[in-house]
Amino acid sequence: MKLNYRPDIDGLRAIAVLSVVFFHTDVPGFGGGYVGVDIFFVISGFLITSILLKDLRANDFSVARFYERRIRRIFPALFPVIVFTAAVGTYLFQASAFKGLGLSMAATTMFFSNILFWSQAGYFDTPSLQKPLLHTWSLAVEEQFYIFFPLCLAFIHRFLKGRYLRWIIIATLFSLAGCIWGVFRQPSASFYLVPTRAWELLAGSVMSLGLFPKISSYLLKNLFSFIGLGLVAYSVFFYEQSTPFPGYAAIIPVLGAVLVIYGNDTEDENVIVRKILSTPPLVFVGLISYSLYLWHWPLVAFAKYLMFRPFTIKDSLFIIILSLVMAIVSWKYVEQPFRGRNMLLPNRKFLFQVAVMVMLTVSGAGMLVYLNDGLPGRDVGLTKELSASIAKVQDDPVWKEHVKWEEMTNKVDKHFVPPKIGAESAKPSFLLIGDSHARALIPAIDYIARAYGMSGYVITRSSTPLLFGIDRMQDRNDPAIDESEYNKGVIRFIDTHADIQTVILAGRWAWYATGKSYGQEEQVGSKQTDYYRELEGNRPHAVMFRLGLSRTVRTLLDMKRQVVLVSMVPEIGNDVFRYLALQNRFPLFYDNICPTKEDYNVRNCDVTPVLQELAQNENVQLVRPENLLFDKAGRSRIVFRDQPIYRDDNHLSTFGARLVAPAFNNVFTKMSSISL
Repeated sequence: MKLNYRPDIDGLRAIAVLSVVFFHTDVPGFGGGYVGVDIFFVISGFLITSILLKDLRANDFSVARFYERRIRRIFPALFPVIVFTAAVGTYLFQASAFKGLGLSMAATTMFFSNILFWSQAGYFDTPSLQKPLLHTWSLAVEEQFYIFFPLCLAFIHRFLKGRYLRWIIIATLFSLAGCIWGVFRQPSASFYLVPTRAWELLAGSVMSLGLFPKISSYLLKNLFSFIGLGLVAYSVFFYEQSTPFPGYAAIIPVLGAVLVIYGNDTEDENVIVRKILSTPPLVFVGLISYSLYLWHWPLVAFAKYLMFRPFTIKDSLFIIILSLVMAIVSWKYVEQPFRGRNMLLPNRKFLFQVAVMVMLTVSGAGMLVYLNDGLPGRDVGLTKELSASIAKVQDDPVWKEHVKWEEMTNKVDKHFVPPKIGAESAKPSFLLIGDSHARALIPAIDYIARAYGMSGYVITRSSTPLLFGIDRMQDRNDPAIDESEYNKGVIRFIDTHADIQTVILAGRWAWYATGKSYGQEEQVGSKQTDYYRELEGNRPHAVMFRLGLSRTVRTLLDMKRQVVLVSMVPEIGNDVFRYLALQNRFPLFYDNICPTKEDYNVRNCDVTPVLQELAQNENVQLVRPENLLFDKAGRSRIVFRDQPIYRDDNHLSTFGARLVAPAFNNVFTKMSSISL
């Protein structure tokens, strides 16, 4: 059974999809445009529940017909996008990126891409621009929800006397509670998975139940509609990527969408918001919104993959226009023929058979790419040796083992026993401590320690340097670690292990001293506080870095430990493997992205003076591994003898770490003399 058509809902769809598109194309002012997905969820829950309830109340519900509608709605536009993405990825992506694309093709086809992307989320996750099907997570959420939801409604209708409201409200509250809890405890799961997103679809479902009375007052209609539109606008324009989301923050756009739907649930054409949303341009964009959503992100991802700079306004405008053109063509010539009176594949059974065949073919092709490691023979321009080395770096068992070690550092207490490196028969006499940059140096320290017949402990944690007493709050993916307590635990460990004579401190110092990633203006550490309150308020990052590191060194010296400060290796600022693949394929279009010594010095202008000042103490040594990474022309190397020096834009590979091992010779010479 069909519902009465509401053009204002298509207008609301247009606002949702344009918000997402403008957000992804970096249009200024749309920092919260990602909430468009939440608006889509509300609309979907409202419309589909309305249809299901009409069918159930008329005793005309059919599971087969429901899934036929979903196939006709979802499949025709989706699979051309997947095929296009695969074709472009075949040409552009180097092996590891293409391998990931193959897996995401299979996951998208089988509607579990949200689970895949959740499982991949993390500090060292592949950049989103190498995931041109990343946006299909929301489609997977919807389809997983609609596997069970119609059956639940049918069960309530038949066995629970049609008391939909009670059970939908209970499910909504449970889902919302899980979402609010999860955004601070398991942010990636809260973002990607159905249990913490279902409440948004169910919010639309509640509106379809007719729980609230029809509004007769013209003033109230406009009031609800304007408040709803205002809430949506607020979240789009004032939210940022750093906003903890979904959680509490998602309530505002969801409530906004609900109020717009409720306030406009009338035939009164004089409701102002209804008039605005029903204008032909917005309605048309709403009609093509599904195709527009599908097409825009692969275009954005591929454009960003090709570029090593932010989008300009011209770039954004070009991609938006191209996305609109592709969406119109898709809507008219792909979506429409599968719906309506003279639709393609009218036989339901045959439609299901074709759908299954397409799903198996596309997912099978994706898995073939994945199981064959991204078909490395396509890496045009790269030598076989370099291509093989890149694959080895990206699947490095040494790095994976060191990542596992980090899991041991969740709580540094009296029972904590850290991993050891160096000579197995030697008693540990040093500690390597720091963040992921310290972790990247483990092969270097391990190699040189073995050469000197020494061993030591390792304690590393991503984004957690030993800046004593400094707490850092990052973005919505901040694991909510209390850095000051963590570092106090590390200090206690050192204090209770007298065998630790030397402490090696390494970190991505410039990241903490500037609060910015290399080559980017965006703040990555929005707030820092001093646990000991020597400095009040949110002081500049450079000030807090100096305070924290000086306090750490002073504390270690008071404990009669030798201290080794390791300066930071050069940050490249871009994915080195992507650069190598593109620079070799299109040599005329790509300049050298590697930083010079001057670039390095500028980046570390707030770091180097602090390290040098602390190294004036006779019990503090400064190691400068970066000096081994610049070539004769003064540029940082990223490859040496067909071996990648970096594993991403700032972390050394295992080979790169061993390349800088000689920088620690003097340190271990001094350590061995002390132990004697």
